[in-house]
Amino acid sequence: MTTKLKLAALAAFASAALLSALPSQAADKLSMQMNWTADSAHLGFAMAQVKGIYAAHDLDVTLVEGRGSAVAAQLVATGQTDIGYADAGATLNVASKGAPIKIISTIWKSGQFGIQYLAKSGIKEPKDLIGKKLAVSPGSAMLPLIPVFLKANNIAESDVEIVSAAESAFIGLLTSGQVDAVSQTPENIVVPLAAEGIEAGNMYFYNNGVPIASLSLVARDDKLAANPDVYKRFVAATAEGWKAAMEDPDAAVDAIYKVFPETEHARANLMQGATYSFASVCPGGSGDLIGVTPAATWDTMYSVMTTAMGLPDAKPVTDYYTNDYVPDPAVTCP
Repeated sequence: MTTKLKLAALAAFASAALLSALPSQAADKLSMQMNWTADSAHLGFAMAQVKGIYAAHDLDVTLVEGRGSAVAAQLVATGQTDIGYADAGATLNVASKGAPIKIISTIWKSGQFGIQYLAKSGIKEPKDLIGKKLAVSPGSAMLPLIPVFLKANNIAESDVEIVSAAESAFIGLLTSGQVDAVSQTPENIVVPLAAEGIEAGNMYFYNNGVPIASLSLVARDDKLAANPDVYKRFVAATAEGWKAAMEDPDAAVDAIYKVFPETEHARANLMQGATYSFASVCPGGSGDLIGVTPAATWDTMYSVMTTAMGLPDAKPVTDYYTNDYVPDPAVTCP
């Protein structure tokens, strides 16, 4: 090799070494405020974290456990977090008061609110509630939905005895026979009863005339405008995380324990809760679009909230959500 070629080779080697020594471009950092402490509602996020899906989208995501959907939405509104994971209804309420926030993807496209009952009660469909006692917690999100649910199923309110009770008393009221049914979520009623060896059933409002979307990704308007690509990557990665969780629930539960090592939920409870969580993510079954709620569902939800739940109707429902950050084509349910 000539001296000139040797020098050229050395120069090329030095350049390559210098480039390899330079730090790679830092991933975009995002913080997501969760609605509550980690459980089956967060399997997809944990999976995206542990399996490197967020990293593959050049994101450095911090998942922060929360204290309620309204709090998560308010933290987004005040700029204290980049993304909130909050109930759609709670988010609309916060946004209706002037908060500059918007739903950019709905993870639980069907809410888990509904009616739960013991299997031995004979209740299987809405009409079976006629003549029965139904416990509802005062001030709960379910309370204003009960009349809407009854009307949608041609049941007079006078045909069902509503019992006002604290949610903490629901399981005891059911097992003691003091009420025939309660209005909560299957994860809070059916799962703990199953752990005690008691079989219980569930009817979703969503499948019985009251299509209400639930847990959603929420962001602040100015942050969306400033970094649209970052939010698009987050929504896409999150959808991929949920798909991966549905394809391997065991690994998703492992991911929850890894990301949130202090969680106290038993594995069996998380696995059973995963069934309900996945059904809410993909109410349309295989091929359904993850993170995309149909306009018709938003219209119905808006109608229910403005007529029965006190939401102001000064703005159209399209002011509260957008599908501009969902990947095209959308990630599909397995």
